[in-house]
Amino acid sequence: MLKISKWYNYFQSPAVLMIDDLSDACIDVYPEKYKNDWGYFCDTKGSSFDYLSKKLLDKFPEIKITFFTPYLKHNVINENSEFRYKKFAVGERVEFIYFLKKLKELGHEIAHHGSDHGKYINDKIPSTVNNWMHEWALFDNIEEGIKKTLDGIKIFQDKCEIIIVGGKYCGYIQKENSQDIIDKCNFLYWCDKPSYTIKEYDENIFGENNVISFPTNYPGNAFVRLSYMSGDIKRDKKKKILKYFQSIYNIYAYFKLFQLYKNQNIISIQEHYSPSTTAGTVQSANIVTDIKSLEKIFDFLSGLSIWYATCADIAKYIYVRENSEVVIENNHVTIKFNNYKNIDKTIISLVSNKSIILRDAKNIYYSTINNKKHVINLEIHNGINHYEF
Repeated sequence: MLKISKWYNYFQSPAVLMIDDLSDACIDVYPEKYKNDWGYFCDTKGSSFDYLSKKLLDKFPEIKITFFTPYLKHNVINENSEFRYKKFAVGERVEFIYFLKKLKELGHEIAHHGSDHGKYINDKIPSTVNNWMHEWALFDNIEEGIKKTLDGIKIFQDKCEIIIVGGKYCGYIQKENSQDIIDKCNFLYWCDKPSYTIKEYDENIFGENNVISFPTNYPGNAFVRLSYMSGDIKRDKKKKILKYFQSIYNIYAYFKLFQLYKNQNIISIQEHYSPSTTAGTVQSANIVTDIKSLEKIFDFLSGLSIWYATCADIAKYIYVRENSEVVIENNHVTIKFNNYKNIDKTIISLVSNKSIILRDAKNIYYSTINNKKHVINLEIHNGINHYEF
């Protein structure tokens, strides 16, 4: 028996850390440099990435991150705020270009997150609460949305030599024409809606170009969400009571994490890059405030069969898996693969109930590795791929 594994290398589930709003910007809110950093300080000492590396990535080097990055100056950083700030568009500072390239070299992903993220309804008020419109809610027609989206892809490619294959709606806000815009841009995947309920199978396809709808299903602040102070007076008043229930909530947080794993779901952990806002409050779900929660999440996952990958890695495998067919006749194995998107380095994992060796047309041999089941990983090309036992 030889069949396609649901996930690469027969891992039970893939896991990705998704971090929104990496931007070439900083705000002077806190005395600590890393708390003010939206990406401006890149990987220098005391930067947010330096903090993330020391607190999480050094302990769990297997983690792969998809950074969702707006390509223009981030408009959430309010220019009418009392706080000093710096903000630049992608490509304006060579230091940030090098930083994005380094993240790619480390195995992480840079993904599309709109142009400037949106606009204030009243820009004289620094708070975004009931005062902000996310980018995809602003596109009056498909043509406008396509142009702005493709402009970003071109900027990343021309200025940073980074190929963008996927992205996410700003604030997950969309309207009637939003999916058509993403479809026409022919992305491999797109994060189009969060779903924090437990499902057996949570990725799907939309549009004529079969864009993979990538799930967001686990909050990075799960183990601290009831206890940290946000700087908002009304919210923090409730938190003073709710913090006593955090330990009880943790039981559910572990249960949900295990259920996602048990069901072979993608485990996609949602975060933001910086805690600082120009309203002086703490941005919900951010890598600084949530660091202890993230440690608990990845400590739990470290004992499981997890494929640590970026959104692009996972979406690419889904694409190959869903467009491949294995046919076995006598001692011949044929893999039919329809690579209609012309994606390169396409790998499929086959699983067998016994050890096998396959030989391709060039007399190259491939043998299974024992990973609970017998697994063989093959790079396949468009069309017919022939092998013999």
